[in-house]
Amino acid sequence: MINIDFLDEFSREYLIFLEKSVGEKLQSDEIYLAENHSVVDSIQSDIENINLSIALFIKARNNNDELAMRAALLHIRSFMMGVYGVFYQIVEDIDHFIELPDKISFPKDYKIPEHYNYPIK
Repeated sequence: MINIDFLDEFSREYLIFLEKSVGEKLQSDEIYLAENHSVVDSIQSDIENINLSIALFIKARNNNDELAMRAALLHIRSFMMGVYGVFYQIVEDIDHFIELPDKISFPKDYKIPEHYNYPIK
């Protein structure tokens, strides 16, 4: 099972960091992430609906019911777009910080310090 619980922690920490960087409270129309919104709940809800729609697709295929299969595919697509949208909006929020003026650019030879024990090189 994939653990996505850190997404909500990231959301909270990033909002604090971004508001401190900007120097003011962000408006809800400026950023997707919000204090009272669980990214994890949103993704889990869509994944549950994807699974239900896949089950419908399989049942419809077993019954040779092409119309129900097509309806299930539309649902699958819609809920997958919901998951995609969550990640897309978070990327947009990250870009919000990257585009802030006066931010220091990365040196070409920067490496994450070893004491963080970050496994991705």
